[in-house]
Amino acid sequence: MNWREVNEGDLIECLNIEPKMWGDGIVGRERALPVWQQWTRTRSFNSAVIETVAHSVNQKIAFGASIFVTTEFATRELENPRPGLNDRIIASVVSGHSVVLPETCLSGSSARHPLDLVILGGNYLYQAMDPEQTIQAEMALPVSFAEAHVGYRLNRILLETLTERQHKTNESSGVWRTVTKFPDCNHALTVLTAKEAFATSGSVAAALFQYHEPVLHLRDTEKHLLSEAMNGETDNELAARMNLSLPSIKKRWASLFDRIADVRPGLLPDANQRGFHESRGPQKRHRILAYVRSHPEEIRPFRLQSHR
Repeated sequence: MNWREVNEGDLIECLNIEPKMWGDGIVGRERALPVWQQWTRTRSFNSAVIETVAHSVNQKIAFGASIFVTTEFATRELENPRPGLNDRIIASVVSGHSVVLPETCLSGSSARHPLDLVILGGNYLYQAMDPEQTIQAEMALPVSFAEAHVGYRLNRILLETLTERQHKTNESSGVWRTVTKFPDCNHALTVLTAKEAFATSGSVAAALFQYHEPVLHLRDTEKHLLSEAMNGETDNELAARMNLSLPSIKKRWASLFDRIADVRPGLLPDANQRGFHESRGPQKRHRILAYVRSHPEEIRPFRLQSHR
């Protein structure tokens, strides 16, 4: 069982795990699909699909996705809760008045304000799983969500639960607050904030709201390199994955080492020693990756590409 980000070719199969997630209630499926396809190319969108391999065929058994939205939209939804949260987000994009937060607001000087996030869904194909796979999938999808979002300055997380099972799972976590249940359709609007997350002792959700200002001030190319290197690839593997030459990868590492030596010398204590640039590449990389794993804000809005 593994998880990875969703691509355009996955979307229909993933969304059909729970068709209510499509968000096509206002604009129809033909107009909703291009919106989802567009989202797979923006950093405002995060996603994960969990797959198993059976008879040499990859079976998609769980799918989750989220989108950053404007503060105004999130506030309006909480003040006037109605069924169809995904529908309204999709319709806003189709109308040309998108409530999706531009990716330029996710990093740099534009990211000074807490971010509102909508979980578009987190759904499982239960009929395709045995009990052991169900347990594994129900652990893997939340882990993928946490790893994709830790390091952002989060304000509120909204989710419209679509089934009674999903709602009960949220309630049992002890951190989600039900805003309103919609009896006519069995849906409910729920919200998670720092207040609820920190109020529950030992809550994993609390990590989502722990934020520190980045200090490395990395370029996009450097964030990209580090986000890919998190999986432990060699430089040759990174070059293949990133479609770059091996010398280009080595040049990016050298540039990154120089930048960190300037802005965070304590992270590379040997920076001033003779031969710093010619040696100790693995040790320098290990120090930097260990730091970034504990300070994911440094590489936002890039995210890990896949996990096994």
